[in-house]
Formats: sequence, C-alpha cells, structure tokens
Amino acid sequence: MSFRFDIILRLRKNKEDLLKKDMGLINTLYQQQQDQRQFVQDATEKSRNELNQKKRLNVGLGTMILYDNFFQGTQAQEERQGKIISEITTRLEAKREEVVEAMRKRRTLEILKDRDALKERKIREKKETAILDEVASNLWGRNL
Repeated sequence: MSFRFDIILRLRKNKEDLLKKDMGLINTLYQQQQDQRQFVQDATEKSRNELNQKKRLNVGLGTMILYDNFFQGTQAQEERQGKIISEITTRLEAKREEVVEAMRKRRTLEILKDRDALKERKIREKKETAILDEVASNLWGRNL
C-alpha cells in the first residue's frame, strides 16, 4: 500500500531542491563579489607599495595626484562592494532559513511515511500470524 501523502512529500522534496539551487546561486554570487573585493584590495595594496617605492625616488606631483585619485576610487569601490556583499548576505541568510524550513517539512512527512510503513507491516504480520494460527489449528483438529 502506498503512503497517502506521497505526492505532497514529492512536492516538498522538489521545493527543497529548488530552494537549495537558489541558495547555491546566491552563494556563487556572494563568492564572486568577495573575489572582486579581494581583487580591489590586492590592487590597492600593490599600488600603495609602488607609490612608496616612487616616493623614495622623488616622484612628481602629477603622479601623486593620479595615485590619490586611484585610491579614492578603490575606496569608493570597496564601499560599494561592502554594501553589495551585505545585501547578498541578507538574501543568503533568508534563503538558508527557507531551506531549513523546507527540510523540516519534508522530514516531518518522511517520519509520517516511516510510521505508516511500520503500522502497515505490523498489520500484515498480525494477519499472517492469524492465518498461520488458523492453519495450525485446522491441522491439529484433523490429527485428532
């Protein structure tokens, strides 16, 4: 006999899979933004080191202004990346909560399915035992 909520269980499993897929996409986007932030930080650090070397060699005012503009731009880019990462983190946490809730609902139905299967097995075993008892009693009655 099949579980009466099998369709609902399948639907919940599909929903959970879709939510996990969405969460994976958000996580990928998060990682890309983190990588981009790290790239900007690395470029800034490299440029700071270059500027420090050029300062020792008496660099011109124009070069200093270019570096200053670059550093201001990278700082603005890092702030934007921070906001983007913050928004993505919020979305990721919300999606994670949805996935956990979907998993909980699916697991609840799986537990019900297991209990139903156990109940069916016990009923079947009881019927088999009753049949075997009937057969044994008939055989015993014939032997008398």
